[in-house]
Amino acid sequence: MDTLDSLVHLCPPPVGKHARPGSVSGAGAGGTKLTLPLSHARLLETYGPGSFNDFLWIYEQGCPNPWLDITQRSRETTQLLSRKQIPEIRSLLSHFGSNPSLLIQWGATDNADEIFWIPEGDPEEWPTLIVEAGQLSFQIVRQNSLELLLGLLEGTLDCPFFPEEFLTHPPAFERWTGDQCDDD
Repeated sequence: MDTLDSLVHLCPPPVGKHARPGSVSGAGAGGTKLTLPLSHARLLETYGPGSFNDFLWIYEQGCPNPWLDITQRSRETTQLLSRKQIPEIRSLLSHFGSNPSLLIQWGATDNADEIFWIPEGDPEEWPTLIVEAGQLSFQIVRQNSLELLLGLLEGTLDCPFFPEEFLTHPPAFERWTGDQCDDD
């Protein structure tokens, strides 16, 4: 069983395929062309953009909702981070030959924690950077979005600044379908 199968088994997706499966290529945060990880495209084909446990939001490239669009969210967030004094995060990113303006935001939480890829090397091996709201703390995870979500939902991956309530209920996903998320 691959990671997507394990995630589907743990947290069944909404009924039916997502109508606008996430593109694996398009404009990046700085307007440059980028390729998204195929694992994230598979995630979106199965689940679509929306939220896990009404807390952790997953973004899609080209989503009509600007709050769930990878390109829009990345552009706005990286512009803000680029102007902030975040020496620990900048130091971490420099180890990857990166900086805040190159990050790609693929998710967030209701607490305003942000989830980014550090685009270096093979997209399937891009590290994930989880930044606590207010840039108070951060965590680097060397897993793709599917592996990260499965680990968080199984409880095998701990993010110290995610609330315990995130895992108090069985995993559930709500897909954004227009103006709202639907419980399918």
